[in-house]
Amino acid sequence: MSLYCFIINPVAGKGKGRKAAEFLKNEIVARSLDAEVYFTNNRDDARVLAAQARAGVIVAVGGDGTVNEVVNGIVGTDKALAVVPSGSGNDLVKSIGVPADMFQALEVLREGRRALIDVAVVRCSSSDPSGISGNLDERYFVNGVGIGFDAAVAERTTSIKYLGGFALYLMAVLQTLGRYSAPTFRIRLDAESIERKQLLIAIGNGRCAGGGFYLTPRAEIDDGALDVCLIDDMSVPSILKLMPKVMKGKHHGFAGVRLTRTERISVEASEGFYVHADGEIVGRGVHNVDVEIRKRLLPVIVGEKLKRGT
Repeated sequence: MSLYCFIINPVAGKGKGRKAAEFLKNEIVARSLDAEVYFTNNRDDARVLAAQARAGVIVAVGGDGTVNEVVNGIVGTDKALAVVPSGSGNDLVKSIGVPADMFQALEVLREGRRALIDVAVVRCSSSDPSGISGNLDERYFVNGVGIGFDAAVAERTTSIKYLGGFALYLMAVLQTLGRYSAPTFRIRLDAESIERKQLLIAIGNGRCAGGGFYLTPRAEIDDGALDVCLIDDMSVPSILKLMPKVMKGKHHGFAGVRLTRTERISVEASEGFYVHADGEIVGRGVHNVDVEIRKRLLPVIVGEKLKRGT
């Protein structure tokens, strides 16, 4: 039985995945790593490969979507997650102290520091039989769930072919502005209920989403809670003023923005809406979402220390 199982998404990051594959083939030999290597070809391959792997450490080589699939294959087992980032967003690594540089990420893997992090569960449902396309009955996530505008942006990224990284998400935001109509959401948190038009509802286990938007900058990935960013429906000029603050995680106190914390959140709307989990669309035409935390459930290879919220 090998110590490591590398699961590589060769199409991650608009070409980064292929470069990562070549780099890792050489590094695995150079470092004499006891490793198996598998490549994904289709959606959900990483989940299946991770579930079947006998190695103790499953290394997700790709973006947050690849990480999400691997997590859904190993959560509840004794396998540990490791990440070598090569996607467009690479948001989870910002919370677990893993460098974006692949060589440095392999050093973190070799050092083998472990921490138990929280995982959360998202469930989507719809009154429309054509809704929730692409969703599993129950899906785990490690970084975050987005409802509304940011999920519509995640959907938009799939049609932008020639950009990667933060530029991809920024272009998707700009293309979605002015086209998105905010539903009236009914939101239930641990201690209160809210009903109002919301531009977006970001539910963060990690701090960052969309490759560089710190919607939940105070989130800590092992604190047993979900951080929530609620942004009211607002004009395009107001959104453009807000964006630079979100990119720095300094949007607390901006008119129409609220940051809070909960262990469970339910969201409903009469109009169908998009939902993403770790950047991957898990629901279209959704009418109800339930999200809840699972405390310190997943062993992860981490950097020198976990990144703490601000």
